[in-house]
Amino acid sequence: MYFFPWVQFIQKFLLLVIIFTSNVIGQTVTIARYIQTVNDLSTLRQILSYPGLIDLFTLLDSPVAGTLFAPTNEAFLSSGIDLTNANGAFVSNLIRYHSIPNRKILSEDLMPSLVVSTSLNDSSLVNLPNGGQVLYLMKSIQGDITINNGNSNGNSNLPVKIIQKDIICTNGVIHIIDSVILPPLSLIDTANNLGLTQFVNTFTNANLLSNFNTSIGITIFAPSNDAFNRPNYLSKGSVDNQISLLKLHVIIGTVIYEIKDGVEVESSDTGYNLHFTVNNDTLYVNNGKVERSDILLQNGVMYVIDNVLSPLDGSGGDAVSNNPNNGFDSGYNVQGIRDKKLIVGTVLGGICGGIVISLFSCMLYKWYRAQKNSKYVISSNVNNNINNKG
Repeated sequence: MYFFPWVQFIQKFLLLVIIFTSNVIGQTVTIARYIQTVNDLSTLRQILSYPGLIDLFTLLDSPVAGTLFAPTNEAFLSSGIDLTNANGAFVSNLIRYHSIPNRKILSEDLMPSLVVSTSLNDSSLVNLPNGGQVLYLMKSIQGDITINNGNSNGNSNLPVKIIQKDIICTNGVIHIIDSVILPPLSLIDTANNLGLTQFVNTFTNANLLSNFNTSIGITIFAPSNDAFNRPNYLSKGSVDNQISLLKLHVIIGTVIYEIKDGVEVESSDTGYNLHFTVNNDTLYVNNGKVERSDILLQNGVMYVIDNVLSPLDGSGGDAVSNNPNNGFDSGYNVQGIRDKKLIVGTVLGGICGGIVISLFSCMLYKWYRAQKNSKYVISSNVNNNINNKG
């Protein structure tokens, strides 16, 4: 019993020695050569030796390798991936999705998040306007780093975490991770995996989903099943109006990760803008609250929202939620927009009021001086008359 603290101390000491030794070795070899020296990366080493990945090994051995997120042996084992097909395109693309070419990314670069392009650019898996598929890196307040919003492919509940960071090599940096990062799926597959059946059915019936599924670069806001079950504007108006309302949920040609407060973007083919506000660290778009953000797709990014979106009018008010019978909550970011306008109006009102008061004060002061000067002139004339008479 007395030896237990010593055992813990020895374990922690050995762990520090391993980490220190790994970093020292890394500083003297390339990323590719470092992988060959670490027993816990033997599966990755084996995969990189296959003919289909020789060129990636060459890249990781070159002076411009960049950054590699290296899964451990246990990560590959728990992934269930059939590595006997390692010569195939799937495994080749899988490993490329863990590599960021020609860019060294350290943990200190995450403040608190970063979106970066990878070496994965196979057109069968990537349909983005700017080349390679991206990784979404996020660092918590405690310093823990997760990849792709904490999910292995944006759909499962398996977190991908960095367990050993910033192993500096001569041609870049390695971060060792505890899970395999799977490339993002298509919009349709992602929506189905997330259980967004109402979204899939509604957009399919409107002949929109297949187009959005193949568009180059999209940002899409997918209402949850509960959102479609709530009273919404889809039950009103013509079919054309309903399709226009559904198009309000997508931006084609632009992929927006990590949407910031105050952003305003025109939606696809509708003539209406999407307004974004952040309140208490929660993102709102028009009359909808974002329940889940930055879900990566083969051709963009998805946000799950709690409402079917309605357009905003030119004054910033919700053109639909102003109607008390439509079932929309008129709070959300519409209130945020009104709050901003109230603040601006108050400031401008204060400035204008100050100017008016200043002008009035100047006029009053001039009138006072004029009256005083007039009395002085009259007094002077009276004194002069008295002196002349004397």
